[in-house]
Amino acid sequence: MKQLTLILLVVFFIGCQTEKQIEQPKNIQRIAWVIKVKPEKLDEYKKLHANPWPEVNAMLKKANIQNYSIYFRDGQLFSYLEYTGVDFDADMKIMAADSITNEWWKLTDPCQEPVDSAEEGVWWADLEEVYHLD
Repeated sequence: MKQLTLILLVVFFIGCQTEKQIEQPKNIQRIAWVIKVKPEKLDEYKKLHANPWPEVNAMLKKANIQNYSIYFRDGQLFSYLEYTGVDFDADMKIMAADSITNEWWKLTDPCQEPVDSAEEGVWWADLEEVYHLD
């Protein structure tokens, strides 16, 4: 009987640990943006993102970005990411100061142009979230 009780406690404890390990951080901020892609640069943009530089991916993770995707349709790029940090602006400044990220942007930025409705000085325009299901 003692062995059965011990086994049940171990199974229960392991089950609780597994649930804790798969819990998502509570402070996820979902962000979506849109930008135009120049038609003559679309293939180049896709090739760059088919093999992104490992240092660029590492910097995104260092900046507390996860689950980052970029989609294309009708001349526009749509991006979605989840930010898990506590100071988005500070993390974006750190990323913007990174020399390798800047080299990457020198290749990707000429492929893009802001959407017509973007505010002055805004590159990737924010999208309004109208629905989310966890």
